[in-house]
Amino acid sequence: LLAGFAAFAGCSYYGAASSADATGYELFVIASAVVGGASLLGGKGTALGAMLGALLIVLIRQSIRTLHFDQNFESIIIGCAVVVAVVLDQASGRFAARRMLK
Repeated sequence: LLAGFAAFAGCSYYGAASSADATGYELFVIASAVVGGASLLGGKGTALGAMLGALLIVLIRQSIRTLHFDQNFESIIIGCAVVVAVVLDQASGRFAARRMLK
């Protein structure tokens, strides 16, 4: 629903739309959801977590640009953030499973 609203707002602002709009944002969208707490296995995640994840990803991207790092580092750092979020998600799942067994 929000993606449709964002597309409508973008079309209204720019006065046109193209099928190539927002190409290349896939990594950032997935990273926002995963960093926000959504599991890659599905079944959990909140809208608030996704918004906080998106805020964190935007903060990282703007910091990289402000510090004048090479743009290639942006994808590397975002990818590392996704890997860390997945590892933490898996570790917390294992910890919760062990706790339930006791």
